Amino acid sequence: MLEVNNLNKSYENFSLKDVIFTINNDCITGFIGINGSGKTTTIKVILDLILKYSVKIYFSEK
Repeated sequence: MLEVNNLNKSYENFSLKDVIFTINNDCITGFIGINGSGKTTTIKVILDLILKYSVKIYFSEK
């Protein structure tokens, strides 16, 4: 299970605020949204590719 709580990341003209979601192990999940909606930023924060963000991430293989 992947659980993301209170993901926050800001740029000059864009911000993600209090993003919360859970993905179960047996699910195939995709992100859908318009250009600039934060899909790539969300994935990069989860993978720790972006600095200066706030998030609580819980990961379990069970």
